[in-house]
Amino acid sequence: MDADLMKSPLWAKKPGPKCLWVIFFMGLTSIILTFAVYLLTPPVVLDADAGKAIRQMEKGIKELKAMRQSMSIPLEPKLDPALSGLIGVDYSDITSTLGDLRAKQTSLNPQFAGLLVVWLKQAGIKKRDRVALSFSGSFPALNLATHCACDVLNLNTFIISSVGASCYGANIPGFTWLDMESRLFDKGLIRTRSCYASLGGIMDTGGGIDETGIEAGEAAIMRHGARYLREGTPRTVVFDVKRRMDLYTTGGLPKAFINVGGNVMSMGWVSEAALLDNGLIKRIPDSSSPQRGTIFRMFEAGVPVIHLINIERLAAAYHLPIAPVNLTPGADLGMDMDTGWRGHLWQLGILLAAWFFIGSLFLFYELSLCRKKAE
Repeated sequence: MDADLMKSPLWAKKPGPKCLWVIFFMGLTSIILTFAVYLLTPPVVLDADAGKAIRQMEKGIKELKAMRQSMSIPLEPKLDPALSGLIGVDYSDITSTLGDLRAKQTSLNPQFAGLLVVWLKQAGIKKRDRVALSFSGSFPALNLATHCACDVLNLNTFIISSVGASCYGANIPGFTWLDMESRLFDKGLIRTRSCYASLGGIMDTGGGIDETGIEAGEAAIMRHGARYLREGTPRTVVFDVKRRMDLYTTGGLPKAFINVGGNVMSMGWVSEAALLDNGLIKRIPDSSSPQRGTIFRMFEAGVPVIHLINIERLAAAYHLPIAPVNLTPGADLGMDMDTGWRGHLWQLGILLAAWFFIGSLFLFYELSLCRKKAE
């Protein structure tokens, strides 16, 4: 018996017709399931407004790159292969937390401005509606994308920004998010600016910015002209969040709330914050903690919430490239105009056709075996 197995091991035998059919049907099933996933993906149609927001963001990136160069702050090709000028350094005095470089590189895609237009329209936002925005210095490109989307839709914005930024964000002193926003506003590339600004980061937690960073952050707020929100430690989160909610809801609830980055005031000092979804949020984890942030409170009040975090996962969900190198107009940055997920159907059709072709070969093979046995 052992000698027979050595002469003809099982792995050396050719698969029979039944085995081949099992392989075929498994492959066909996987293709059908993939097709179903695409059908269940929310349709993304980039209309004319989305196109305007994308083009406006492209202009904004170009202007901020020129601003950086005029300040003699060198571009870093290793950190910023796209040479956008919007990737910061690994550490500075205004660095608040750790940050993922590929997420920052992925956020540079101007298509995010178009995607924000799509989400705002899906949320039922209309011209001149009031929306509340929370910006972090960690993702200046996404702050710009949000500005562009709101401007194209002619929305009234109330913005609170943070100066501090995580690694590779807007963490270069003198070239903070507030400095960038002022430049864009002065050049007419955005219509509004932040009303209030905080330092960002929470002290006494092993993170946050130190004394030198506080001075640099406060200087940026003074240059910008925003009102200074002094936000302190985890012990004051409840008060700080309530104050933000009072500011955002002055005159009534906003029609939407957009948060960019991992600002503690937006997410709160609760473990459930790590479970928050991204994009246009459909549901939130249950939390009754008084330390939950404005995202929880806005959603509970019935306000549509857009949360921009976990950028690589968000990009993958909408078929956007990770860390694109070419940001020039016309580059392949995903989500073609007026196609969305439908643009991928031809690829799925090719896969299905290929599997049916392989299936016909299997059928021909089995018929040939049957013919030989009959002879």
